[in-house]
Amino acid sequence: MADFEQNLGRNLYKLWNRMSLGSYFPPPVMRVDIQKKDGGTRPLGVPTVADRVTQTVAKMIVEPVVEPVFHENSYGYRPNRTAHHALAVARKRCWYRDWVIDLDIKGFFDNLDHRLVMRAVEHHIKDRWEWKFF
Repeated sequence: MADFEQNLGRNLYKLWNRMSLGSYFPPPVMRVDIQKKDGGTRPLGVPTVADRVTQTVAKMIVEPVVEPVFHENSYGYRPNRTAHHALAVARKRCWYRDWVIDLDIKGFFDNLDHRLVMRAVEHHIKDRWEWKFF
């Protein structure tokens, strides 16, 4: 971060220029293995500072548009919604229902049809200049 901040204006201009021209391509992430309680490891990808800035810009554009479209019972990766909120709702519903649906979504994002995701983004993001970010 210190290196990025040394030439902050220049670095931000370069990012803006590449994003606005549609020529930004994220560099590979750095893989870091995180220790798990069972003794194994879990890979974690750490993006560059520039890529994290770019992700934040994309989030600032897309999130306000698509957030109202999400189902009210969706809690993952949503602003102002946490796993604790989901647990509180589940706890309350246990008093009204005597059944449970258990789903395993391991690898869910690895198996998404990205063409369908992009069609959904295209449907909700109307300004063509914003498409250059994706």
